[in-house]
Parts: sequence; C-alpha cells; structure tokens
Amino acid sequence: MNRFNSIVSVFALSMGIVACQTDTQTSPESAIEPLNPVLVQAQSEEGDIIPKQYIITFKTNKIAPADAYFEAARARNRQEKGRLMTQHAEKVNRDMDVFLADMGITAARITARYTAIFAGVSLNLEPDQLARLQASDWIASIEHDRVVQLPPYQIESIDGAGRAQVTPCGITNAGGPAPNVTQDRWIWIVDSGIDLDHPDLNVVTNTTYAKSFVGGTPDDCDGHGTHVAGIAAALNNTIGVVGIAPGAAVVPVKVLGCTGTGSITGILNGLNHVATYDYAGDVVNLSLGAYYGTNCAVSTAYKTILLAMSNAGTRVAIAAGNSADYAPYYEPGCINGTNIFTVASMTCNKTWSSFSNYGRGPIDWIATGSSVYSTYKNGGYATLSGTSMAAPIVTGILQVRNAAPALAGTLTYGGVAYPAARR
Repeated sequence: MNRFNSIVSVFALSMGIVACQTDTQTSPESAIEPLNPVLVQAQSEEGDIIPKQYIITFKTNKIAPADAYFEAARARNRQEKGRLMTQHAEKVNRDMDVFLADMGITAARITARYTAIFAGVSLNLEPDQLARLQASDWIASIEHDRVVQLPPYQIESIDGAGRAQVTPCGITNAGGPAPNVTQDRWIWIVDSGIDLDHPDLNVVTNTTYAKSFVGGTPDDCDGHGTHVAGIAAALNNTIGVVGIAPGAAVVPVKVLGCTGTGSITGILNGLNHVATYDYAGDVVNLSLGAYYGTNCAVSTAYKTILLAMSNAGTRVAIAAGNSADYAPYYEPGCINGTNIFTVASMTCNKTWSSFSNYGRGPIDWIATGSSVYSTYKNGGYATLSGTSMAAPIVTGILQVRNAAPALAGTLTYGGVAYPAARR
C-alpha cells in the first residue's frame, strides 16, 4: 500500500472525519449531552503530535468571532480596526470562558485563544475533558496540535553586508522592481521573524504589530523570514538587493524559532494576530508547509482561518512545498480561496525547479525560487532555494498591484501549464 492510501486508511479508522450535525442546542449546559461526537483529526502527517494538546474550533452560530460584530471595511484606519477587533475579542473570550467552565475546563488549560476571524482555543486536556468536548454540539472540529518545521530548503551561500546592489533574476523574471510603492499596504511575514534593523528592509518594529509567538522578540535568529522579506520588499538603494515592492513595510510575525521549529498553535496565533490588525490591501506571506495527505478535504483550524481571511479580502501568498510531490497533499498550500495564491518554483532560466511541488488546482502561479539572492539575518545576505523563495515574489506583486499578478507566459511541467507571475 502506498503512503497516501495507507494514510487514508488510518484516517478512516482512527482519526475520523468531522460529522455533519444539526444545531439544536442553545446553551453550554445542554452541550454535555452525548451527541454525534467530533472525532480528533490530524492536522498533518509531519511533526510529532504534542501530547494532550488540542486545537478546538467553535461553530460560528454558537460563538461568533470578533469580526462578526462590525464591518471591518468601515474602520477608518488600521488603528481603529485593531481597537474595535480587540474590544469585540473580549466578548468572544467571555463566551468561550463560560462554555469551558461549564465543561469543567479551567483557564489554566488554555494555551492560546483565537478570536479575530474564528472562535477557538488551544487546550491541554485530560481524556475525560476531551470526551466531553467531543460530545458537544458547540464544537466544529478538534484536532491534535503538532510540531511544525520549515520545509526543507537549500542554503547555497551566505554573505556579510556591503555588496553593491544587484537585481536578482527572480525579480527580473517577474517584471523588475516597482518604481512606486505605497506604504499603506503592509506585507505580513508569518515566519521566523525579520532582522529588525537590517539596512535593506523597511521593517515595522512597533510592538503592537511586530510580534513573536515563540518567545523573545520578533527578531530573526534563523534567517528564513528575513530572506523572504527581502525578496518581496528589499529597498531600492545602493546596497544588497532590491525586491519586487521596494521599501514596502514588512511586519515580522514570528511563529518559528531559531531552528525553524514551531507548532500549529503558534501559526494560528500569528494568523489571528494578523487578522486583528491587517487592513485593506495588506498581503500575508506563508512560506510554510508540511505533508498533509488528505487532499485538503478535512476542515482544520488552519484552513478555517485562511479561508476566513481570504473571504474578508486579505490576500495570502503560500509556498507550494519543496518535496517534488503532489501539492494537494501539503497544507497550507493545498488550500484554495478567492484571495489565496499558491506558488510553485522555477529556475532563473524559467525551467521547472526539481524540488517544487506540482499540481494545478491548489497551485495558481509559478515564480523563480531557485538560487535566489536576498537579505538574511545579522544584516547579511544569502542565496537560498525553495518555493519559500517563489512565494514572496507573488507577495510583492500583490502589494504593488493590489490585485492578482499579471501573466508572463506559462511553464509546462508534466503536461500541465503553470502561469508565470509578473508585476
């Protein structure tokens, strides 16, 4: 039996699929009665399960998220939106606290809260507590929290500061750096952080927005996030490199530590933070991913929050993955949405990158991800390869155009044509 078929069999026998239920109860007190149980499901097939740690998503007709209480489009600016979202999040938290108390689950069990665009919590649970939640009509899904690692990528060279500015071939292939870039549309880098004082980046360091969800500061001690930020938005000056959207504001949302390791809970924390403060025209870069194996058919909190952000108008660029495998098996790249753009990788010579995942459906665009020179930690520069490097080209394009990329021809691989993204 191949890997995919064996995973499907395991899911069917042990992990389960969330059953459709009819909402008939209206109070947390009645939710303890046995109903069709919500079975625990896996978020991915990579990364160890974190013992006793579960991610809980509430049905929206039971506990609505903060954005359900006002129209974000009517907020006059980013600051007002953040204030209103934070204000309404207090009600979401109260509702969740009441429900959990009725379930016999104390606040000490809560490791994270998600309030902005879906209502949920991460909980450390004993078996009896998990069983009570599984029987509740208030719960949309329950899933294991798991360890998350950056997808494998190649570090080809690392340089110190001081090199004269160059325009990487990936930027040239995508139409070159934009001549005029608005500062109103921010780029949120959900990754390993960003070098906060890199001389070639316009980093938002205001601690309201720049956050770490893995401890410490949002400064980048891995290098991956800084490299991604430079591809999207390195300054057009005399040093280093230039990005697609030169000088666009890049916001570090650190969800991975110095070894590129984090958790699903941490990523959801980061996305919840972005959804609290992002504003019209903002773009999110997700150069993350892991083997998933269920063709994105199962509802997860990761999928729920990205679709909600997409539906609210936030544009998200996602790396397709570096396993030379079928992209629908890798989350979050397998997720489809109106404003979600999954990106495969090609070389400088516009041939298929050997490491890139493939599959039209989730993959929307292709950009240069092989041998990309960009900013790096400690004020330096590096050449890296991966779909992680292709995604921020599309991110920069989305920031500049405030719309989907233009078409720069197609690249055919495996008999399938992939549109090349252009500014």
